[in-house]
Amino acid sequence: MSIRRFIVMACMVLMLTSCATDKYGETFYGFSSNSNTDIGVKYLLGRGVKQDNKKAFYYFSQGAAKGDPIAQNELGYMYAAGKGTERNYGKAFVYYHQAASHGLASAQYNLGLLYLRGLGTPANKAKALEWFKKSADAGFEPAKLAVTRYST
Repeated sequence: MSIRRFIVMACMVLMLTSCATDKYGETFYGFSSNSNTDIGVKYLLGRGVKQDNKKAFYYFSQGAAKGDPIAQNELGYMYAAGKGTERNYGKAFVYYHQAASHGLASAQYNLGLLYLRGLGTPANKAKALEWFKKSADAGFEPAKLAVTRYST
């Protein structure tokens, strides 16, 4: 693997891992829901429980199976980052697409990244821009930057 390809892949992993759903900001820490998605977030972040990626993956899988777009996005993140499971961009693409189809802006951005770099799907800049624009229209700041950067 060339050094350039390695650097591009490392940057993609960093971007994907930094784009987990942001629903769970400061207000989440006092939240006491017991949904599969919320339990998954607790394990992913180590909030009130010992941090455990495998348990987070399990709970996100349960939530995703019930059609929860946040769980689908987080499951996509875990596959893309290789947290709690083997890295698999094809499965990350599937789950990001499910969540993006529900209108989740962070998932739309993540899906755009996969299209842009051809991870889990053939590279397609036009589709990447389409998803970045949907995400940007919803107010997701990283997507606004991506639209500006890749529209030229």
